[in-house]
Amino acid sequence: MIEFHLNGERMRIKTDASVEEFLLAQGFELKFIAVERDREILPRALWTQAKMSEGKSYEIVRFVGGG
Repeated sequence: MIEFHLNGERMRIKTDASVEEFLLAQGFELKFIAVERDREILPRALWTQAKMSEGKSYEIVRFVGGG
């Protein structure tokens, strides 16, 4: 079991998932979000390689248009 924080809430997942796999499983539309891990932006190019890590803190920011 991997435990981490996502947008301030504690989460647990059973499998060793990449950041991209996790985001897709959670229903995020990848082209409209940014991911921060422990207060640093995680470059999109690393989402397939980087694993969701025990004890880390993730923030997901959605881009919203409007006027």
